[in-house]
Amino acid sequence: MGHSRIKPKHAVARQHHWYSHWPLWALFGVFVALIGINVIVMYRSEGPQKSDTPPVVLAAGQDLHFDPAKLKPMELHLFEGNASGQKVKFILRRTQDNVVHVSLATCRVCYKSKNPHYVQKNEMMCGECNMPMRSESEKGAPGNTRCTLPEIPHKETPSDITVLIRDVLGQAAKVSGKG
Repeated sequence: MGHSRIKPKHAVARQHHWYSHWPLWALFGVFVALIGINVIVMYRSEGPQKSDTPPVVLAAGQDLHFDPAKLKPMELHLFEGNASGQKVKFILRRTQDNVVHVSLATCRVCYKSKNPHYVQKNEMMCGECNMPMRSESEKGAPGNTRCTLPEIPHKETPSDITVLIRDVLGQAAKVSGKG
């Protein structure tokens, strides 16, 4: 044996950087993106629905005068009236039996709910149960008054349908419990 020293073999230390495992990071990123998209889709489906019919906004304190000849059966017209800083939406509709109904655009449940009402395919939809709502006196209205639309008094002549903004605000006050 000689005097030479035996040198231990040291394992070569490998340095691992984040980019050395890029396929795993890419897979992780795709997984996180899919989870994020799923959460967003779920949140949007449970959120409030948007109306497909924009309201016709009346000037402050203005009463509605509507030509009955423009009112087709089962066509919903959405209006927004305001007075004294209070805005209220209401609808005008002629049913199949040719009766004109003027109602608030909300049921008692929607008025107090975080899920507001909305219009979809010419139907006033309850934001809480997502079912069509009918005026209180309309044929086919739900048996319970939970999802019925409170009616607003109006005047009807062969040439004009008149809805007074004070009647709209009065009915809204009754629904809110302030009247």
